[in-house]
Amino acid sequence: MSVVQKEISVYKGIPAMTTPEVHAYLNEMGRGWTGAGTAIEVGCWLGATSAALLDGLVEAGYNKPFWAFDRWRANSAEVRKASEYDVSLHIEQDLAPLYQKNVSSIYPNLNTIKGSIPEKLHFYNGEPIEVCLFDAPKRNPVFHDSIRFCEPYFIPGVTVLGLLDYYFYKRCRGTQNKKDWARFLAPVNFIEKYSESFTLMKEFPDNSSCAFFKYEKPIAWKQ
Repeated sequence: MSVVQKEISVYKGIPAMTTPEVHAYLNEMGRGWTGAGTAIEVGCWLGATSAALLDGLVEAGYNKPFWAFDRWRANSAEVRKASEYDVSLHIEQDLAPLYQKNVSSIYPNLNTIKGSIPEKLHFYNGEPIEVCLFDAPKRNPVFHDSIRFCEPYFIPGVTVLGLLDYYFYKRCRGTQNKKDWARFLAPVNFIEKYSESFTLMKEFPDNSSCAFFKYEKPIAWKQ
């Protein structure tokens, strides 16, 4: 896979920006649900990763709302990527109905919150979080504010944090001269800065961008 061009795959007919290997891991993660908390995803696009995780969660008896946050407003890159699987979108299309259609057949108890992150995270009801997937927040201050909002609801020794674009930008560290590129390293810098609060569970550095971490203890936030 190119360092700067992500491949498109598919999950149950849903165009995805993640690979089949990641989908299989999300299935496995869902099957390991302990019942201690909810699952949320921030940045969902058309629902492939949500569907993969929920397939496992349903198998494990998941009985809580699934929280999905996204702006769900198609941009030119999303239109192009969806077209690779003959899914026709148009720029500025509201993608929330398509997401709901794709995912609700797997699990109907969805809380889909549409709008800008992190502002819309304040609609979250404050339950403990067992699985937290981050795709949309990539740059600071958005990433920092989003993770700082969610972290008080993380469960030490239980919560899994999935950073779905972790290696896409880490691979490019020091090689890109584009304006603001370094800001996309916010998830990488965060894990490195607060490494004492996380342990690596699973990574896909070669055939994907994703990395998954177990939250071990509360973060001692630094300035």
